[in-house]
Amino acid sequence: MKVEIKKIKPDFMDERGYIHNAFRGEEARQVTVLYTKKGAVRGNHYHTGRDPSNNPEKFLLIQGRMKFYAKDLKSGEEMEEIIDDMTEIRIWPFVFHRFEALKDSVMIEYREREYDRNDPDTISP
Repeated sequence: MKVEIKKIKPDFMDERGYIHNAFRGEEARQVTVLYTKKGAVRGNHYHTGRDPSNNPEKFLLIQGRMKFYAKDLKSGEEMEEIIDDMTEIRIWPFVFHRFEALKDSVMIEYREREYDRNDPDTISP
């Protein structure tokens, strides 16, 4: 299955907290902040990859706890994993995915091009 989940380690840490440089070396046209309330679901769709921002789609769960579910529509392989603070998720085309917030959560989505509501490259079965 073409999904990567990786726990992120800070680039710098001291008594004040930490710093992480997300998606270093990659160019962005848009960074979207997603605040998700406990019990809410995001996703429930897949992408074709026509939009380069979805090939792969990139998220960083900054704070919170979520149940992540994915199903590869080509192989039928399924996975479910609990993710929490500072976890990076990359999802390739034709992988159905869903995030369920187990507590209030904040994620960022990194995009190579600006999101176009009229041409979303999102398919909800």
